[in-house]
Amino acid sequence: MKSIFPIWLTFVGVLLTAINTQAAPVEGTWKLERSVDYESNAPAKKAPKFPIIKFQDNIIQLSENCTARLIATDYLFPEVFQAMTKEGISETQVDRFLVKNFGISLLKTKMVYKLKPNPEYCASPVMEFFVVNDKILIPAGDIFYIYGKTQPDHGAAYHNATQSKNDSLISGYKLSRLPMDFDRYYDTCRPKITNSKGKPQTSDKCAPEFFPYVADPKSDDPLMKLVGNHNYTMGGHRYADGFSPPFKQKAPATFLVFTPMNQVVLLRVDDFEVVRNEERDIMAGVYLSVVNGKVVDQISGCHLNLEYVCLAEGQAVAKLAPNGKFQKITNP
Repeated sequence: MKSIFPIWLTFVGVLLTAINTQAAPVEGTWKLERSVDYESNAPAKKAPKFPIIKFQDNIIQLSENCTARLIATDYLFPEVFQAMTKEGISETQVDRFLVKNFGISLLKTKMVYKLKPNPEYCASPVMEFFVVNDKILIPAGDIFYIYGKTQPDHGAAYHNATQSKNDSLISGYKLSRLPMDFDRYYDTCRPKITNSKGKPQTSDKCAPEFFPYVADPKSDDPLMKLVGNHNYTMGGHRYADGFSPPFKQKAPATFLVFTPMNQVVLLRVDDFEVVRNEERDIMAGVYLSVVNGKVVDQISGCHLNLEYVCLAEGQAVAKLAPNGKFQKITNP
């Protein structure tokens, strides 16, 4: 049988462990376990394009520079399996194949999840998947790939993350989530945390995706001091003069705290104050990497994904290294 569609044009993932079990969250990292060719009923020779996929908070990451959001719709076999349907293969035939090779059935599946393309983060493939339990089944043309969960959710609570010397620095802080969707943060969160005087305030109103804090010059908290006293003009950052350092300039520094990468604490700092009459320039936001309580590096003009890769217009431009430095990535 020859598929009439490119093998990765339709990309379908199914989460399951047993027939007729209740759906469970897909959060976490999933790795290819095996694959079977429908026509030959033998192990597939073609490797999948995405051997590892990650899910977090309705976001899927297919590669270092490809993430997208998910939406749920009703499942219809002819729509998901268009190529097979046009070749006369029935839903019953496909189900027999799945039961025989993987011990699973889709006959009672009601919901299908689709990938919502986001050109800023990648020109992602068309993707659909069914949530059933702890496996992911991906039909791609006439080949079926099955994935298993390999590790806990990357965005889990901090006590499940790798312990480091920086534990005390972010103790008590709620962690915001990667990948960073700045447009969503700016458009939906910033208005919620800005008071009538145009000053941002620490708030839980953007939870669970964002937990913005505003550095308080009266606080003895070491992280507040680090954010408020940092020189954001380092590296020639433009428009930071009127903001940096925030405590000296009496400018409110709004920051997010992310899950650390081993020994590296990761922050994002933004200048969200409403500035009237061009009193000063507005600083574009930056990411700070912190090791042993000290800022090691900063980067701007891109946004970090789950792998701590910084993307600009869908292209990977830098990656956070274990030493806290943002290493540049040269694109061909």
